[in-house]
Amino acid sequence: MDPVMTLVIAAIVAAIIVVVLNKQQANKVSNNMYADDVQHLYMLTTAEYKIKALESRQYVPINDELARLTMNYRRGEIQLNELNSKLDYLLAEFKINDNELVEAV
Repeated sequence: MDPVMTLVIAAIVAAIIVVVLNKQQANKVSNNMYADDVQHLYMLTTAEYKIKALESRQYVPINDELARLTMNYRRGEIQLNELNSKLDYLLAEFKINDNELVEAV
């Protein structure tokens, strides 16, 4: 076989392999972006339920703290996972249990 023809065939095979690997990598990135969106949506929904449960108590200290936390989140001063952690702390601090959290939905 001619060495030039061998080189052409090798180049075509290499190009096909690169295209296939690139497509697989693009699918992985797409799947990760979807998973990140779902996780963000879940955390946001969870925060909403926690806020509703805390608001149902109608305590001034809770309402003041909630206003501060939500304002900080809207301004971008705290991240969503930090907001959820602080809401968990408030739920524990004011002894709001899972049943009350479900009822707030």
